[in-house]
Amino acid sequence: MERENLTRGPGWLFRSLGRRLERALYTARYLREIAAPLEPEEWPLLEQLLEVADSSITYRTRYFTTLQPIAVLDLLMLDDTNPRSLEFQLRHLADLYEKLPRHMEDDARAIHDALLRLKSLNIAAVEYALPDDPGASNQSGDRQTLQRLLGELGQLLPSWSDNLSSTYFSHVRTIPIAIGE
Repeated sequence: MERENLTRGPGWLFRSLGRRLERALYTARYLREIAAPLEPEEWPLLEQLLEVADSSITYRTRYFTTLQPIAVLDLLMLDDTNPRSLEFQLRHLADLYEKLPRHMEDDARAIHDALLRLKSLNIAAVEYALPDDPGASNQSGDRQTLQRLLGELGQLLPSWSDNLSSTYFSHVRTIPIAIGE
């Protein structure tokens, strides 16, 4: 009801930014957990992640298979049609941010760069040892790249939130101080 009735003014813009920012932050954190090597007993984590992201039904309709880390990563990270995916959140964050008055170009560029890096990931190259194949290699340089990017997003998004707060919600006026004059 709120989405249908709230006028699309500054209040809606900040509310939407906050929702997208929070969802992106938590999605990046959850995805980072499954970017690490999974032990066979940890595979139920994939189901929990889909539930938290409200994407279990979407997963089942797209992938007619048992849970696989690559498919879960694809759906929750790079699927631009899934409103719960990380790419969807970052794309909308960038669009919303540019509608703000006084937005900072450095922040806008940082989010666009993160989105481009996310899109450039080759998820198909990430390797996972399957639970029934304990002798398989679980070393993947692509998975390390994925973990690094998700870690960087985990730092970028809170700092971006802090920048938004200090730019638009800080009621403290900073006065330049000259020392020694």
